[in-house]
Amino acid sequence: MPTFMNNHITNLENKELVVNWHITEVCNFKCTYCFAKWDKNGKELLHSATKVENLLDKLLKIPNILNQKYGTKFTGLRLNLVGGETFLYQSKVLNIIHEAKKRGFTLSAITNASKLNDKILTVIAENFSSIGFSVDSIEDVTNLKIGRSQKDMPMNITKMLKDITHLRQLNPELDIKINTVVSSLNYTEDLSKLMEVTQPSKWKIFKVLPSITNEYAIGDNDFLSFLSRHASYNDIIFSEDNDEMTDSYLMVDPLGRFFQNSNQGNGYIYSDGIVDSGVEIALNQVNFDIDKFLGRYRQKLIPLVNVA
Repeated sequence: MPTFMNNHITNLENKELVVNWHITEVCNFKCTYCFAKWDKNGKELLHSATKVENLLDKLLKIPNILNQKYGTKFTGLRLNLVGGETFLYQSKVLNIIHEAKKRGFTLSAITNASKLNDKILTVIAENFSSIGFSVDSIEDVTNLKIGRSQKDMPMNITKMLKDITHLRQLNPELDIKINTVVSSLNYTEDLSKLMEVTQPSKWKIFKVLPSITNEYAIGDNDFLSFLSRHASYNDIIFSEDNDEMTDSYLMVDPLGRFFQNSNQGNGYIYSDGIVDSGVEIALNQVNFDIDKFLGRYRQKLIPLVNVA
């Protein structure tokens, strides 16, 4: 029998609601199991300043809608900007940041770090509560297999580490997070050295989601063995298997639609456009499990020994 250790317990009172807006599908990397592939029939909203403003205005209504429906006590809204690569279209994302801050959103983002420069690092330090870095491996060979590369050059881990150091110098209060997807390409690896160097406040570890392809899927035991290998970092680990990810996020695609993973295991289910149909109508067109959402912040149990 495996033994277990308690994960973080987060106070759910006055909890901020998090909405993940995937602002673009475009990315300079070509990760093989990337889920950022949507059915699109139109132009991504980030290219229209007016549509960006309209969408942000609609999203502001979500906490009140959920509080009335579920009796929750959401008092704030954090807009988590995701891609594709979030900072690929620099001028567009800077406009989104400006408009979101003007409306009182708390901001965070996920990035592959390849497009960060001094200007963007300063903007992040001055405007974001947290920034997440997508790192599945620190091995060049593995990153090339995954597709975390551009023109046959693997992800530049050294530059990313320098950027993290710079961000901490600019804003010591900024939360640094690491996101890792565990697949058949990296489940045997040890990322302890990365954790030692980066000292993140949170390490989110996801079991690869076969929403687009199941070519790199892994079994539960392989996922648990990865978690067990890194059990010394249990205080910062928040892990999610496929079931925990399904219906537990509020996600908006680049066209401004809510979407959720299909229960059939591939593709997505979409709402109508939030701006055109209204946020409440669009919310009701996709599944959102409030208990699963809240459960991602509750106490969890993580195995500490080999479960094979």
